[in-house]
Parts: sequence; C-alpha cells; structure tokens
Amino acid sequence: MNKRIFICFAGMLLSPAFAQNFSQMEISGFRVPEYDENGNMTSQFFGERAEIPGDGGDAKITGLRVELYKAGETAGVITSPLCFYNQKTRVATSEETVNADMDRIQLRGRGYVLHSNENTVRVLNESHVTIHDVMAAMDDEAVAGKKRDGTTVITSKELFMDYKARLVRFEQNVKVVDPQMVMDCDTLEVHFSENNEISWIEALGSVRMAQENEGREAVAGRATYDVKTDEFTLEDNPVLSDGRNKLYGERIRVWRKSNHAVSEPARAIIFPDDNNAEIRELLK
Repeated sequence: MNKRIFICFAGMLLSPAFAQNFSQMEISGFRVPEYDENGNMTSQFFGERAEIPGDGGDAKITGLRVELYKAGETAGVITSPLCFYNQKTRVATSEETVNADMDRIQLRGRGYVLHSNENTVRVLNESHVTIHDVMAAMDDEAVAGKKRDGTTVITSKELFMDYKARLVRFEQNVKVVDPQMVMDCDTLEVHFSENNEISWIEALGSVRMAQENEGREAVAGRATYDVKTDEFTLEDNPVLSDGRNKLYGERIRVWRKSNHAVSEPARAIIFPDDNNAEIRELLK
C-alpha cells in the first residue's frame, strides 16, 4: 500500500465514527497528526500497534510515540510502552513509564495523562527531570572558584508539563539538586524561554535552600529565581542563615555570584565570636 494512503487510512481507523462499524480492530504502524488554527502541524501521535473497540471506547496502544514540533522541526519526543487512548478527547492515560526528551531536558516518570491536542502531560509518580545548561543565559564565569556546571536534577511525586506555555510544574516532595545548592519545597514552577532556556523559577511552600558544604541556608514561604541576573527573591517570613548568624526581613534579595544580599527591612543576629563573617558582608 502507498505509504501516504496507509497513513490516512490508519488515522481514519482511529476515528469513532469509523470504528463503530466493527466489534474490534487491530492496526499496526499508524500516526495521527495535530494541527493549529493556521494549518501548521504541532504534533504527531504514533503507535506500533493499536486495539480499537467498535463501541468507541479507549484504544489500547503499544509503542506510543508523540513528536512535538516547532517551526517545522522536532522540538520534543514523548515515548511510553503502553497507554489507553480516548478517541473522542484524544487523551492518553497509562500506569506505565513515560520518557520525554527535549532540548536540554530529559523527563522520566511512571503513570501519566497526556493530552495530545494540547501538548500537555501530567506525570503521576516518580517524576525525575534532568536539565542541562541551566546557566546558559549567564556567562561562564567561575562561582566561588569553581567553573559552572549547568546540570540540575529535579525530583517530585507529580509533574505537569505544558509545552505550549513553556511551563513545567513539580508538585509534592520537590527536591532540586545542582552543583551550588540543594532546595526543597512543596511546589516548583520552571518557566522557559522560546529557545528552551530557563527564564525564571518560582518555589512555594516550606522553601529551604542550602549550601551545606559552606554552612549557609535560606528558608521562606516563597522564592523566585531569575536565571539571567542570578538573583533569588525570598518572601513570606524569609530567613538567611550563615552558621549561627541570621538575616531577617520581609523581603530578601540574594545574588549568588557576588555573595551579596539586600533585606527590606533588615534585622540581623550576629555572633561576634564566630569566625564566619558572611552575614556582615551581605549587609554591606
């Protein structure tokens, strides 16, 4: 069969109106494309094999592959060994593993809900994301005498990714590990620019950031991070600690590269017998 004719035929088989004429159908090697309002292809939904019930129920698909497109090029690929695909809503659900690979981002998890026409996916368990070149928007200067390492690993129970909105939201037991610090919080949102570089990050709920090797820690109810300026803004009862020394304020801004902070207003507890004078330096 001509390849183009086969692809069109496979897409037709996935339509509820066609499938209702059969009690059960099985097909192999199909694809279903999605287009925007301008007729541009935004994604394609592939499957190695599909079992399609005639009553319009969910199709069982093995070898799932979803390709996301931007400006005519492949911008991301999502794969999973098995899912159930609702032909009317174009939503895929599964308890199996899911992998997503995009420019500088790798996502791994288990159990998911994927909206193929909206380019969104929610991972339900064991979310694990590796982001490379986090500092790509900044220069490659040394931090505390060490060359920047741009790899960041973020783990959480659940994850929601919206490719169109360029947003990834981590929920429940969130932990961020990079070469400069470790952060824990309840919810973390990572916002990306059009070229898939991180623009800014927002952490909410029981935020704790620590440079454990250097004895520094910050806690707050909310923290935002601007990657381009390397600036953290801490709000909701923030406290910045360096050993026993502490800096308080309604709003604390911290620049990691220069090791400088501004508190609005400022209140500090400093132990004069401590050899560590970081808080004094931050208050200058």
